[in-house]
Amino acid sequence: MTLQEYLDHYLVWQDMLKFLLIALGALMGCILVIIIFVRAVAAFASGGYKKSLFSKKALNAVQRFYDIIFSGASILSFLSIFYLIDRFVEAGEFRDFWDAHKDFILLLMIVLSIVFNNILDRILVPLRKITRSEMASVRLAGMLYVILIFIYIKYVYENNNYDGFIMYFLGLMVGRFVYFDVSFRESLKTLKDGMMQIPIMIMGLGCTAFMCYIGFGSKYLLISNGVLVSTFIAHIFLIAGIFIIHHSHIVLLFTGGRYKGDD
Repeated sequence: MTLQEYLDHYLVWQDMLKFLLIALGALMGCILVIIIFVRAVAAFASGGYKKSLFSKKALNAVQRFYDIIFSGASILSFLSIFYLIDRFVEAGEFRDFWDAHKDFILLLMIVLSIVFNNILDRILVPLRKITRSEMASVRLAGMLYVILIFIYIKYVYENNNYDGFIMYFLGLMVGRFVYFDVSFRESLKTLKDGMMQIPIMIMGLGCTAFMCYIGFGSKYLLISNGVLVSTFIAHIFLIAGIFIIHHSHIVLLFTGGRYKGDD
């Protein structure tokens, strides 16, 4: 299939609407699980403090869940663009330039993915209920999130095209822990902060897996254009769903919190 044929397949509005509704359902299911879990934990708090603790912790957990989706989508975005350029641009001056400089272009795309991530979680859906340190640890977990997606693609779909990406991101993760003049205590704190996000990361992976299962099963997501690209397309619908859910304030009905005037 050509690039235009892929676009014609994905841009049928009826199919897009159906997949968006599936994304909304998957997201709300995950959000309700998070809220129920936080409510169960908050039940052990003292009487007057119980309600405020639940509201604060629930919104914090939900927004960390949003951010793990954003983080994964940001990384997958530039990898998908990299893959599509490498696949569909076959000849010409740009191809020569690409072959000569694609390693440096990949580094530039990493920087752009950080900018994209900031646009998602600070402008599109402002995540004011999580701290900067929590956001940093979520993004660290986001690297592991993407590595696990790669491993799934490698062993389930028996696709070895992304082995280089796996090693690249493993190197980035190690770099977060081991860098010049870092102390052992700081490395442990970074590791601990990242481990705290594992439950949210697992929730995000479950949501992504559900979207891919439905997408590939219904033939809306195509393996032929690359499992990586199709997984990113699923994330686009998840981002759209998060935007709708966040700005509709429906989560506030379950938590009793508020977005404006956050401390």
